[in-house]
Amino acid sequence: MAKLKELLQKSENRICADCSAPDPNWASANIGVFICVKCSGVHRSVGTHISKVMSVTLDKWSDDEIDSMVEVGGNSQANAIYEAFLPEGYRKPHPDSAQEERQKFIKSKYELQEFLEPSLRIVSNHPSDAGKQASNSHSASSKSEIGMVEFIGILNVKVIGGTKLAIRDMSSSDPYVVLTLGQQKAQTSVIKGNLNPVWNEELKLSVPQNKCWTMIWFPRTT
Repeated sequence: MAKLKELLQKSENRICADCSAPDPNWASANIGVFICVKCSGVHRSVGTHISKVMSVTLDKWSDDEIDSMVEVGGNSQANAIYEAFLPEGYRKPHPDSAQEERQKFIKSKYELQEFLEPSLRIVSNHPSDAGKQASNSHSASSKSEIGMVEFIGILNVKVIGGTKLAIRDMSSSDPYVVLTLGQQKAQTSVIKGNLNPVWNEELKLSVPQNKCWTMIWFPRTT
């Protein structure tokens, strides 16, 4: 973590890579940029196969994730690639930009790769993306709506375990837990054949800027 915090202290990394908001405390571990909490919500909405969002101060980073950030070198180096073909006069989002503007830019920059040199553009073949490509228009619309919501923070939920769960398959079950917040969902791993599962997993959801919101969690057995 000392390497990561040292990288964060560089002047170029003291502003968000996407909107220039000061003092970003979030990062995209696979892209290699430091971002603010508002942009982190949009990064989450495009999926972990494109951007894996992590907190610099709250999350546990692996050595590989830290090394990947260090290898990229920070916001300036990453933006030199992802914004290499930014049209002249193009206005990037600023710290107070509307979420729709922020979402459009981040989607164009990282998911559609519109500002990359054409020869560097790739299409993600991440396994988790297969279902997304086959999703119907309603799912695509829901995902877009998530990206346009103003996020004010990240909710960390630690799922410990369950006891004496219902039997769903002859003598046992294959339980997992699903958290739902608005249009967002997060799921634990599936534990095979266990009525007293232990997960000890931390799930994350972006918190929308609403006066009233409800989180629903479902323990599932299959």
